[in-house]
Amino acid sequence: MQKVSVIFFIFTFVNNALLQGTGSGTNGNLRLCVVEGRGAYKRTFKYCPVLDKEDSGVECVLGTDRLDCLRRISKGTVDFGAFSPEDLMAAQWANIDVLVTNELRSRSKPFERSVVAVVNRRILTEERLPIRATLKNSTLCHPGADVDDLRPLSDTLSAYLEFQVLSRDCIDELSLAENRIKALADFFGSSCKAGPWVVDKNRDAQLKRQYSSLCSACGSPSCSANDRYWGSTGSLACLVEVGDVAWAELVDVKAYFGLHETTGKSLYPAADKYAFLCRDGSWQALDSAEPCVWLQRPWPVIVAKRKASEAVAKLALSLHNNTVTVDPHWRGALAALLEIRQAQPEPLQPPVTPFDYLARAKGFREAYSQTGCVPSRHITFCTTSLLEKNKCEWLSEAGSVYGIAPSIQCAMRNDTEACIEAVANGECHVVQADSNWLMKAERDHNLVPVLHEATPIVEKTHTVVAYVRPDSGINKMADLRGKRAAFPEYDGVAWHSAIRYLKSSSKLSCGGVKEYFSEICAPGISSNITDSANVFKKSCYEEGLSGEMQALKSLVEGRSDVAFISMETYNTYAAKLIPQSWASQPLSLKPVCPDNNKYCLISWSNLGHIFAPKNITAMRHQEIVNVFTKLDQLFGKHYPFHNPMFAMYGPFNHKLDVLFHNSTKNLITDESLKSHPYNRIPMNFERSLSNSTDSCQAEDLLNFGTKIQPGFLVIMVSLVVYLIS
Repeated sequence: MQKVSVIFFIFTFVNNALLQGTGSGTNGNLRLCVVEGRGAYKRTFKYCPVLDKEDSGVECVLGTDRLDCLRRISKGTVDFGAFSPEDLMAAQWANIDVLVTNELRSRSKPFERSVVAVVNRRILTEERLPIRATLKNSTLCHPGADVDDLRPLSDTLSAYLEFQVLSRDCIDELSLAENRIKALADFFGSSCKAGPWVVDKNRDAQLKRQYSSLCSACGSPSCSANDRYWGSTGSLACLVEVGDVAWAELVDVKAYFGLHETTGKSLYPAADKYAFLCRDGSWQALDSAEPCVWLQRPWPVIVAKRKASEAVAKLALSLHNNTVTVDPHWRGALAALLEIRQAQPEPLQPPVTPFDYLARAKGFREAYSQTGCVPSRHITFCTTSLLEKNKCEWLSEAGSVYGIAPSIQCAMRNDTEACIEAVANGECHVVQADSNWLMKAERDHNLVPVLHEATPIVEKTHTVVAYVRPDSGINKMADLRGKRAAFPEYDGVAWHSAIRYLKSSSKLSCGGVKEYFSEICAPGISSNITDSANVFKKSCYEEGLSGEMQALKSLVEGRSDVAFISMETYNTYAAKLIPQSWASQPLSLKPVCPDNNKYCLISWSNLGHIFAPKNITAMRHQEIVNVFTKLDQLFGKHYPFHNPMFAMYGPFNHKLDVLFHNSTKNLITDESLKSHPYNRIPMNFERSLSNSTDSCQAEDLLNFGTKIQPGFLVIMVSLVVYLIS
């Protein structure tokens, strides 16, 4: 009876606390920031309505990612949420003012994981030696590193373990990733570090061939994540069968060697052959009551803003026994949204700062304060707005938490052209730009795309299609001769793609393109060419709309006969998603298909590209690829975690297409582009840049007008080398 009274008192206390207006929601409700998961982890539409229906005093707010939720809590627009210890590191670095109120444990252990080193006693001596002397040239069984928070280790935690033993090499000619791999290979003998070393598969295979000793003790030479020695239990199997030392999770060690939780006695017949190796070089028997731990990872937690921290802590305490599994009401819904994995969240009395909470775990904070190479390396990413720069800085923060090196630094210029110039002159290292910059970046600034923003949806790529009105009488490309043409911009993808096609199919000379159309509207051309015949319209578009929309509008209103625009622009128009009067009653525009092209594309290219100077070293190229493909793997749409720490391709501050395109699925290299599923689709613009072999003579260009500005002539001489395919 006393128990029932206590529980009733707690519930009453919580309800009263919620009614006092401590939250930022309606009538003082506490606002929970939730990041929607994927697949089986989708839960907001199932559980959030339950909170509203039952007058729980809690409201859901959907966040883009976990760092978005942390920012909102710090600003006071939401009150609490569930976070990982890695999120707390980011919060600490960004000086986000929040408090940790409860731990979300799944078992009765003080830490979610404790990593230990286990050795075969044959490498131990009677006299204690420094740990480097004990392990030099031994066979290491490494659990591997991957994108998973828990199993195996993150790159940051893995590096922390390694550099307890290794010296940090900083060979200038090698990437930071290769420096680390080389240090491991030079120190240990035949070993097994299974799983990916870098994200790019081609480079990963090269490194594994070059440093083959780190794969020689694995189950197979490829030492992939499918190897039987990969992961925490895999490293223990490696130790028992071929190795000298392994890092593994303490729980896995106890399970593998059959160590009894209470007595510590082992059921494994050969357990006495192994021991725990401590960081000071000493060792302990496997049945030690308190094994020496190298690294501890804290539990996930509930975080709240200061004003609401006490109310949140008491609310979490109300999620009593059996709430998670059997309560169909709002407390069960709240437990599911917080991903509570045991009967009741462990309260922290009083709530503590992220710094103080993380300091309890051995080695965890130290893992994030490791010194790098001196001088430090970084990659400066040029952005074109304050919003882009802010997103870049949060991406950098998230990458640093997961050990991505070199780090990203973020600079800002007025526009894309200024950023491209900054990369060309060495003020910045990389810039993201769409496909309209492919020709200009390479031709005028000697930049090349090192990575491409890819999408699996053809219509979402940067396509170029010739659209005409349904009553135009135009049915094939040849019918475009003598018609009025609208382009999104001069010198962009649509411009070059159409010229290439027409020159190839109609056997035109360089000067003949001008005579092909009766009028050409291409914004930006007026500053480069003088047109005595008035074929190029100088002010054919009005201000305020993008080039794609302007070209479409020109066609819809009958001022042009053909518009060279993307499928996505037309689909947006056809779906009545353009909020202007000219687009309120869409026409059924039709595409004019090039001969033998079932896709009706004049060209297609990837959504965007990361540009770097063409003359950078192979090492620097590798580092850029390593960093951005790892960011993509962690924070792109692969989502190794069911709710991401940071959404690289998601909205930022409620804005779309910030820094990267929202439709991007992943970043791919040139090598990957060659084997991409879309490789079978003809007319790829990126590939045609390197495959172009035809050229025009400078004098052929004079027919473009009676007067050509000197700068334009120089540009065009370079341009036409790439124009024809």
